[in-house]
Amino acid sequence: MPFSCKTSRKPPRNYVSLRRLTVANAKVTREMSRLGLWSDGLCEVGVYLVPVSHYCYGWHQGTPGAISIPAVSLAYLDDRRNGRQTRLTDILRHEWAHALAAVHPDFVRCPQFVRTFGGEYDDKQGPWEYSPERHLTWYASTSPSEDFAETFHFYLRHKGRLPVRLTDRSILIRKWRYIDRIARRMAVGREGF
Repeated sequence: MPFSCKTSRKPPRNYVSLRRLTVANAKVTREMSRLGLWSDGLCEVGVYLVPVSHYCYGWHQGTPGAISIPAVSLAYLDDRRNGRQTRLTDILRHEWAHALAAVHPDFVRCPQFVRTFGGEYDDKQGPWEYSPERHLTWYASTSPSEDFAETFHFYLRHKGRLPVRLTDRSILIRKWRYIDRIARRMAVGREGF
């Protein structure tokens, strides 16, 4: 009996192709636009597929900067080994939050941000401890900038509507409303609070 090998047209989920990245990025930027979170300044942010990363899903650098998404990452492989899957759209939603902060720093360099997210945007010193009452994800507890990005990511994923499961957590509601205020101000062309 001859050996046969089934091939799939789709690359495995632990590999990001340029086509997958392009489709996911178009979806996320449409979400941002629909919710009022898009600006001409964000058009200057490039989104690039890079060959490999040791353990990052993606990153944003610079002002306005660039979002880099690795085609292959140990993070994707770790997800697969542990039966998880991190959505490419969620990675992009998170990185676009960092891009928005770089392009529109007045939204994250103000007293309201510090009160809402527990520290200055660039503060990496902590200590912050994960609490489901305060953070949407474990990663959100690592710094105020990551808390902001994770809240932004969930805001986009849920189309700006607070999930019912979060309506009893006042700290998370306050963070959600902060993103909502940014959306409303950007929709009318206003910078900062």
